Amino acid sequence: MKKKVYFIGLLVAIMTLWCCENDVLESDIKNSKEIIHKSKLQNKVFRSEALLNNVIGNSVERKLQIYTPPGYKKNGNQPYPVVYLLHGLPFSEKTYIDRSTWDDWIDPNGIFKTYPDFPQEGFRVWMDNLIAEGKIDPMIIVMPNAANELYGFSFYSNSELNGNFEDFIVYDLVNYMDTNYNTIANSNGRAVIGNSQGGYAAFLFGIKHPDVFSAIGSHSGMIVMDVILSLGTVVANENQPDGFTGPDPSKFLTSAGYAMSSAWSPNLNNPPFFVDLPFEFPSGDVIPIIAERWYANDPFTMLQYPENAIKFSSLKGVYFDCGNFDELNICAGNGYMIQLLEALKLNYGLNYIYEPFDGGHFSNIFSRLEVSLAFCSDAMSN
Repeated sequence: MKKKVYFIGLLVAIMTLWCCENDVLESDIKNSKEIIHKSKLQNKVFRSEALLNNVIGNSVERKLQIYTPPGYKKNGNQPYPVVYLLHGLPFSEKTYIDRSTWDDWIDPNGIFKTYPDFPQEGFRVWMDNLIAEGKIDPMIIVMPNAANELYGFSFYSNSELNGNFEDFIVYDLVNYMDTNYNTIANSNGRAVIGNSQGGYAAFLFGIKHPDVFSAIGSHSGMIVMDVILSLGTVVANENQPDGFTGPDPSKFLTSAGYAMSSAWSPNLNNPPFFVDLPFEFPSGDVIPIIAERWYANDPFTMLQYPENAIKFSSLKGVYFDCGNFDELNICAGNGYMIQLLEALKLNYGLNYIYEPFDGGHFSNIFSRLEVSLAFCSDAMSN
C-alpha cells in the first residue's frame, strides 16, 4: 500500500513538474513573440525633393534615426503619435543618441560651459523606460539630419541658397513617416521638439504649420531676433582687424552669422559667400535693410500679426525653456515673448508653459526633454 501511495505521489510530482515546464515553455514562446515587437532604433535614409536644386550642393539624401516603441507593428490596429525631434549642435541625426557626436564636436572659442546629460542606458532604453513608467504615451520619434553642408546651421528655413529645409521637414519628412510607418496621420498625432536652432524651428513650425503639428517644445530656442542681432559687436570683434572674410571654424559666432545669413538673407549676386551679413564692420552696428529680412523669420515678430497669433494659439500646447546662464544670452528676450504669449492666452486661450532653469545652453538636455515629451504627449492625447 505504501509503495502504491509513493508511486502515485511520484506520478503527481512528475505531472506537476511537466505542467510547470510546459507553462514555462508557453511563457517563453509568448515572450519570444513580444521580443519580435520590442522597441527599435533604426538608421534610415530618404530623398527630400524640397532640397533639389539648391545652389551650394546640400545633399537631397537625408539620414534619419527612428525610434519605434515596444509593441509597435507597422500593420497593426494601433497608430502612433510621432514626435519630430530636431537637433541644434552638433549637426547630426545622432545628436540625441550618440555621445561621440559631442565628443567629436569642438567648441573652438570655449563659449559653451555645459554639455548634455546623456542617459547611461542609451536613448532607446531611456525612451522605453519613460513609456513603461507612464510618463509618456507610446510614440514614434524621428530625428532627421538637417545639416547645411557648407555653413553647418540650416535653421530649418527655406532658402534659395541652402535649399528648402522647412519644406524638407514639414512636407517631405512628414509624408515619409505617414507613408512608411503606422502613424496618426494628422496634426493631432504630431509634435515637434528641438534644442537651440531646433528650438527655433519648433516655434517657426508652430506659427506657420499648426495644421501639421499640434504641440511644440522649444529648448533654448533662438526665438527673439533682437537678442541675436545684439551679438553684432561680438561678431565684429571676432574679425578684427581684417573684416568679414567668410565663415571660420575658429570663430563660432562669425560662422553662425554666415549660416543665419544663408538662411534668412541669401544673395546670389554677392559672391563668394552669397549672403548679406546684417552687421557693419568694424562697429557691428545692425544694417536695417538686411535686418528686416531676418525679422521676417523671427517668431516674436511673426506672432505680433493677428493672423499668426490666432493660428499659433490653436496649438494644443506650447512648451519652452531656457537656462538662466545661457552662454548666448538667449533668455534676454524671453521676457518679451512671455508678455506676448500671456496676451495670446488671454485673448485666444493659448496653452503654454515657460520654465527657466539654472544652467547653460546645453545643460540637462535629457531631463528637460523628458518634460517636453510628457507635455507634448499629454497635449496630443487631449
